[in-house]
Amino acid sequence: MNVKIAAVGSSSLIAEEIRDIARALLSERLPVILRRTEEITDDRSADLYLCARTQYDHLSRIIPKERLFLMELQPDSTFFFAISRIPAESDVYIFNNHIAYPKELAAYCRTLGMDQVNYIPLAFEELPKEELLRILSNAPYIIGVDRFVSLLKQPPYAGVLRPDVQIIAGKRTASLRSAFAVLRSLAGILLDDLRARWHSEAHSPTQLHEIAVDVDNAIDILQAGTIRTVVSQAAIAETDSIPAAHTHRELPPEKLHDYISERLELLQFLHEKIDTLKK
Repeated sequence: MNVKIAAVGSSSLIAEEIRDIARALLSERLPVILRRTEEITDDRSADLYLCARTQYDHLSRIIPKERLFLMELQPDSTFFFAISRIPAESDVYIFNNHIAYPKELAAYCRTLGMDQVNYIPLAFEELPKEELLRILSNAPYIIGVDRFVSLLKQPPYAGVLRPDVQIIAGKRTASLRSAFAVLRSLAGILLDDLRARWHSEAHSPTQLHEIAVDVDNAIDILQAGTIRTVVSQAAIAETDSIPAAHTHRELPPEKLHDYISERLELLQFLHEKIDTLKK
């Protein structure tokens, strides 16, 4: 399985976040490379490209849209539950590098009915340092993506925060729609590759076992990815991978043909099922 995935972000922090989400939902068996948006000048680095909303329009001019996937990143349910417990009329500062995401997050919170507080975007790369530190020194509640609010524990921010400040960090994951879109495309790539290898020519016993291993690994990745995608929305403890049969290890070469054919049919079924879930 020679599928390569690129996690692309406006900064290294965002690219790393997308990479970690991809690894958690898909598999560490699939290589995920890091790229900043400015480094993408052609489509030769990877088979699939994952990016956040703010980078999609730019990258769509370089990467074919069937290989570029918008990762709709959203905090898990525990984050929103914590916000819902903030007293009414409180000032809640949304700490982020740029202003676009805090505005989007505030709007989303209001659609969930959490409009009892005042959401105030705070973009640390767009404000003068003195003004940023002054605002932080008076902030009673600070929320945001975990990778950014963790910066508040370091200088120069840590020394100016109120002793009673409450910081709520959100660990983001991909929305069901965007995760299933990636899984569907990945399933298609794996299925096409394995079918091509299977139908290409006569195979030695060693080659048959290699194909059987790769078919089972593909099924592992797609089954576990489907389950983890759903589980991640509720911040439930990560489920263990559900391994495929791998019974080919005990089969003689003459029975591997039937085994591989049956497993490819299962892989086709998973592809169709993920396509249904995506819709």
